[in-house]
Parts: sequence; C-alpha cells; structure tokens
Amino acid sequence: MNQKITQDTFRLLQAEMSKIAGIQLSLSPAECEQMLSVLERHDLEYDRKTHLLGIYTILTVAAQRHMECVPNHPDLTRNILDGDYLYSFYLQFAVKCKELDLVAYMAPSIKKLQIERSNGEFTEHNPARELNEFLIQERRQRSRTSKAI
Repeated sequence: MNQKITQDTFRLLQAEMSKIAGIQLSLSPAECEQMLSVLERHDLEYDRKTHLLGIYTILTVAAQRHMECVPNHPDLTRNILDGDYLYSFYLQFAVKCKELDLVAYMAPSIKKLQIERSNGEFTEHNPARELNEFLIQERRQRSRTSKAI
C-alpha cells in the first residue's frame, strides 16, 4: 500500500507541476515514512491521503531547496527559485485539493520559518508533525459537530 500511494502521489504531482520548472520531486524512504505513518493513524479516503502526501512532499522539497541556499553555492539562484516556486505550487495544489483549512492552519508556521531563514536561521521544519496536528484538530472539530447535532 505504501509504495502504491507514494507512486500515485508522485505521478499526481508531476502531472500538476509546470514542466518548465524542471524540478524532479523525490524524497528518501525515511522522509516518506514520516508522513505515511501519520496517514496510517487517520481514517481518510485514499484520494485525500495522496493529496496530503503531495502537500507534505512539496513542503519538504521546498524547504530542502531553501536550506541549500548558502553564499557561493554554485546552484544558489536555482535553489532559491526552486524553493520559491514550490511554495507557490504548494498553495496552488492545496487549493485545487480543497485543503484551504490546512493552508490556513500551516500559514503562520510557514511564514515564521521563511522569516527565520531570511535572517540566516536554518531551523528544521517538520511538516509531517504539523499535518498530524491538523488532522487531530480536524477530527476533534468533527466530533464536536456531530455531538452537537
């Protein structure tokens, strides 16, 4: 199941991404496993799992590209542009997948992270943890709503 959802997610992302950007999305098995274990803990439809894994992938690769932005790096400009494009693509993809609540939830931490990076502070970002927290909060809200009805 993990291999299928990973392959389906990467196919979906590559189909949605601009070919002109020339960015190949890839994650290590350990990076994928972080998010896959989060998805296994929640009762979600398969399509939503692929969307959330896609969002996680985009955010992880965007952060990696920006982490590689150090003076005198031969690919400095490319890394900046790739990271910026991927953050824009994240928003576009999330909106298309109707994950607006997730975007609103993650916006403060992503903004804080980008401000820290612009100040030269390269702190680690864990989108899997944040996505898990969002899903827990979302489940609690649904539970409260269903109890009220």
